[in-house]
Parts: sequence; structure tokens; C-alpha cells
Amino acid sequence: MTIKTKSFEEFFYIKTDNICDIEIVSDYVDKHDGDYSPYKGFMLCPECQKAELNFVHKSSFRRAHLKKIPSANHLEDCSYNFEYASKKLVKEYVEILSYNQVQDKLNAMMNMLCNNAPKDGVKGRIGTTGREAKDNPILIPDSKEAGKFKAIRRKKLAGWIDKSDGTDLHIFYGTVKLSVKEKNGKNSDGKEYLYYLLTLKTQNKDGEWKFRASIYRGGKKDIMDESRVYQIAMIGNLNFEGKWLRIDLINKNAIQFR
Repeated sequence: MTIKTKSFEEFFYIKTDNICDIEIVSDYVDKHDGDYSPYKGFMLCPECQKAELNFVHKSSFRRAHLKKIPSANHLEDCSYNFEYASKKLVKEYVEILSYNQVQDKLNAMMNMLCNNAPKDGVKGRIGTTGREAKDNPILIPDSKEAGKFKAIRRKKLAGWIDKSDGTDLHIFYGTVKLSVKEKNGKNSDGKEYLYYLLTLKTQNKDGEWKFRASIYRGGKKDIMDESRVYQIAMIGNLNFEGKWLRIDLINKNAIQFR
């Protein structure tokens, strides 16, 4: 299977046995004249924890990121082996699922993406998980080819986000603080109505919780404890039309937090 080389914003760090953000490598590089020797050779794919990654320095037209080294291979069921699904395919797939099926899918995604621990069955990072592609929650069936799968794009909420990320459908995930805002709107007849926004805060490297994005919830008022920290997963796209970043859900069921 030949696909466009994918980039990574997270990696599994062999020295500490957990998932780390590229920001820690980028900061080290900035302070050490481009050197990243403490990380080189110790960064693996954050999903399958097998394929080795290299650091790609930032330039005037791209942000710093990680790439798989050419000689490395992912585990067979790793979503990074698969082409990204189109917006149309993701929408068609989610639309045929029931509410419970969407929630089960999101729960599986959250378990996978928000878990920092080493993967079971990846002994020494060279084994196989024994899992099939159909069991990977990031993958969805390709409607044009029976038995084939494509991957949904992913984006960590605490990572760098700007207009270069586009408006493709993503799984947005991470650790957040949540609050609810009540707003007044007017319909086409000039009648006022209430709607709600779910606001997300993520933690920066200084440990401060800062506004990240809002999510339109229509007439649904979520009950949130603003002092708590939640894990969240949702399927939607970025919307840069307003003053503040918004995430538009693919449908009202495509969000879960715990």
C-alpha cells in the first residue's frame, strides 16, 4: 500500500514509556542549536509504538513535526498505514450509525487516544497486537472497496491549531475543562431563541487552562462541573469564520466526554 507520508505531533518516548508532544522536542531543539540527540532513536509512532520517527525542523512555511523514517514499518493494524477518509465517506459512515453505536465508537477512540500507557502485546515494540484493522476505532470501512479501510484524521486539542489545518473532518480529542454558555439568537422570522455553547479549555506548558474552542450545542444544555478535568472525543471540523475558534460537529451525537 502506497500512501502519502503522514506527519505526527505526538510520539511514544521509549525512555519514559509514555506519549509526549512534539513541543518538548521543539523546545529542546530551540535551546540546543538544532540538536535533539536525547530524543533521536527513542521516538516511536504514538499509536502502534513500533515505527521509529524523526524530527523535522520548522521552516518559514511549515511547523515542526515528526515523520516516519523510511526503513521503519508500523504494525499492520495501525491507522497510519491507511489513506485518510474523505469528508463524504466519514459523513456517510457516521450517518448510518445509531446513537449508541456512535458513542461506542467515540469511547473506543478515547480509550485509544487518551491512554499514555504502553500498548498490550507490543513487547519490546517489535511484536504484533493480534488486532485486525476492523477493530481499530480510527479506521472506517471504504464504501468503494469491500474489506478495505480508511483512517479518520486526528487532532489533539492541546496541540497547535491554525488555518493551515483546514476544515477536513477530524477526531478531536484530549484532556479539557468544560463549561456551558447560554446565548440568545434570532431565527429568520426575527424570533428570539436560546442556544448553548460548550466551551473547551486546554492546559498549556505552564499548567494554565486557556480557552481553546467552542462547540455549538443547539438547545441541548450540557451539565458540566467547571472544576473537573474531562477526557473528550468528537468528530467534526474546524470553523474559523468567527472571532474565536469553533468546532462544528458532524452531527449532534458525535461527541463524548467523561
